[in-house]
Amino acid sequence: MAGSVHVDGIILGAGITGLSCAEALLQKRKTCVVLDPNEIGYGASCSPGMLVNPATGRRARKAWKAKKCFNLISDVLHRVQAEFGQTIFETSGVIRPALTKKLSKNFEQSPGKYEWPDGWIEWLPKDEFSKQFPVFKNHFGGLFVRNAMTVNGNLFIKAFAEYLDRRDIHILSGINYDLQQFRKKWEANLANSQTYEADFVIDATGYQQVKSEEWNMVPLHPVKGQTATFFFDEPLPFKTSVSSLGYMAFIKDQPNQITVGSTYEHNFTHLKPDENGLNYLKKKLDTTFPGLIDKSISIEQWSGVRVSIQDKKPVIGPHPDKKGLYMIGALGSKGLLMGRFMADTLVEHILNGSSIEKTISIERFL
Repeated sequence: MAGSVHVDGIILGAGITGLSCAEALLQKRKTCVVLDPNEIGYGASCSPGMLVNPATGRRARKAWKAKKCFNLISDVLHRVQAEFGQTIFETSGVIRPALTKKLSKNFEQSPGKYEWPDGWIEWLPKDEFSKQFPVFKNHFGGLFVRNAMTVNGNLFIKAFAEYLDRRDIHILSGINYDLQQFRKKWEANLANSQTYEADFVIDATGYQQVKSEEWNMVPLHPVKGQTATFFFDEPLPFKTSVSSLGYMAFIKDQPNQITVGSTYEHNFTHLKPDENGLNYLKKKLDTTFPGLIDKSISIEQWSGVRVSIQDKKPVIGPHPDKKGLYMIGALGSKGLLMGRFMADTLVEHILNGSSIEKTISIERFL
């Protein structure tokens, strides 16, 4: 092992979750290296428009550990944006229009049903909703989720990586590696002949976990998601982002564009954006805002794969047989909301032996 570089941990995957783990270790004054054979943010982590929306699903249910998750990712976003001086995100809330009477009943119940923190969410009857958000023509009222954020994923993932690099977190992307356990240590041998030695490894590779024999005890399911960004000649009449039949990510700093997502392709044959995905997204936009799509002047598409499991909860914890190997994954569409909190939870377990709630622990599958 002569010539190897010793770090406390090796992190596999330079997406939002992997970088969140690196930042969690940095907060504990631990050293690490982040390895990824692809570019930083490859996969589901660099969508051009993303929401941190704690009101999930058709019932606008409060996301699991919503307050802790929101506070942690909000802190990261504020620090990264402050350092780079450009608009990476906006905390302008999210609108959830009730396009049917059934949805209006679900949304109206949400503020009192899920024990929301004060001021986070508000139900607006039809007249009040129309008054505050006149851009919507057909609706039965709606929710205004105040504690929600819109993030430019492309900018954030690059700025987050640079933020960590400035603090001596080594992020090596676009290079292959071979991982092996050597006695009580782990080694990552890189294609450029560099070797990293560590006490533990965190697998945050997302879609690669689905194909990995190491985690075949976990019923991981990949879902391809596509987005389309529509550009317009004139600024759009929006105040904030929209969650309707998916989401429409809008940042006031970029008033002439809106990113519509996402498809939910469970049986996909390729990873690229395609015409079927675009047509599906166009239909979402046209259903929510009839005629708006006809005013667009250009469209850019994006696609990535997110991983989830049937109970829609993340999975974190140690490998049952290989000491020092840990996974963090299955964050699905909530990777941005939950990633930093999941990273903290896993790092506390690795360093201090803190327990992991069974709701998110890998133990529930063993």
